[in-house]
Amino acid sequence: MKKWGISGAEIITPDETIKNASLSISGDKIEKVFPGESKAPLVIEVHDAVLTPGLINAHDHLLGTYYPKVGNGPYENWLPWDNDLKSAPVYQERQQIENRDLYLLGAYRNLVSGVTTVSDHIPHFVNEPFLDILPVQAIRNYALVHSIASFALNWGEGVEEEYRKAVKNDMPFITHIAEGFDSETVNDLKTLDRKKGLGEHSVLVHGIAFSEADIDLIKKKNASVVWCGDSNMFMFNKTANVKYMIEKGVNLCIGTDSPMSGGLNLLYEMKFDKSYFKRTYGSEIPDDLMVKMVTSNSAKAFRMHKHGRIRQGFTADLTIVKKREANPYGAVVNAELRDVKLVVIAGRVMYGDPEFEEIFVAQKTQYQRIVIDGVVKLITGDLKGLLRRISKAVGFKKEFPFMPVEYDM
Repeated sequence: MKKWGISGAEIITPDETIKNASLSISGDKIEKVFPGESKAPLVIEVHDAVLTPGLINAHDHLLGTYYPKVGNGPYENWLPWDNDLKSAPVYQERQQIENRDLYLLGAYRNLVSGVTTVSDHIPHFVNEPFLDILPVQAIRNYALVHSIASFALNWGEGVEEEYRKAVKNDMPFITHIAEGFDSETVNDLKTLDRKKGLGEHSVLVHGIAFSEADIDLIKKKNASVVWCGDSNMFMFNKTANVKYMIEKGVNLCIGTDSPMSGGLNLLYEMKFDKSYFKRTYGSEIPDDLMVKMVTSNSAKAFRMHKHGRIRQGFTADLTIVKKREANPYGAVVNAELRDVKLVVIAGRVMYGDPEFEEIFVAQKTQYQRIVIDGVVKLITGDLKGLLRRISKAVGFKKEFPFMPVEYDM
């Protein structure tokens, strides 16, 4: 089925809202956005709901998807946490699971929270064998280094070469940076700039040690920053100076990091970050800005020029949530797992409420019924089979709070 439509939702573009609107989808693209009823061959009616661009998780490690968290911080930098992780019994438990299934688990964790695209920070040779089987999109085109300090993992071909590739191919250059307090790490940004790795293609993850001068330079160079508040507070009891970044107009995005250090899922992460900001600074991050941080800001950071907005000709990545409050942006920021009504990726339904089963059938999507967070949903693929394989691998029924799905062994 090439053409279909959605009517009745309040649309966030995200720069504005359109009430009682419709959009038509042709193939993998948004064909048209307009007020009133859709005349597409098949139209689903969505009421008391908010339709937003598909949510983008700006930082994750899909291979590291497991639970519970591991750590006894605060740490000086990421390395002692990694040592604690590798020596933890739960890490040995995770090692019993095939990489393919860990990738699927990470992808489903994102999908059920309304995420359509995730940035999986890992070398290409690690994730490329699994990208075609995932129920969400993982960003494929990127340059990277693990981090900037001398004790970084050996990812990529070095800052200068990776950034050169990013510019040549119009793709992001992604790195962990300023993730700690040691003398080398606090100077990461200066090192990055000296190595010609700071510019509009740079996606800087964490940045807890950024000074105001560093942030001024980031803004000057038009780089982007990914905020992982929960992970930072768990590992370091400190996170980035996001208030100053917002005041300066830095392109700020939100990521979860792995659930072994960070937020349960992107919906949880937004609420955590918003609450942290209010506790710390005594003011609110506007909900419309929060939504941009997981849609248009992230699309800009990752050079996804036809994503992150509800606009004619853009990719039809869509997330629909129940409108539980008058402010449509607040309805997205405060949504729970049960509130995710429909997730569409490149024009295809991947997850949603049973009332939309007609479109699953029309698109010939393989799906199953699940109960998550106490409500019935339809989901592409075989999530319950995945959970059973994982439980068999570890020798007991494994439960994941980031994806509370009921299943039998």
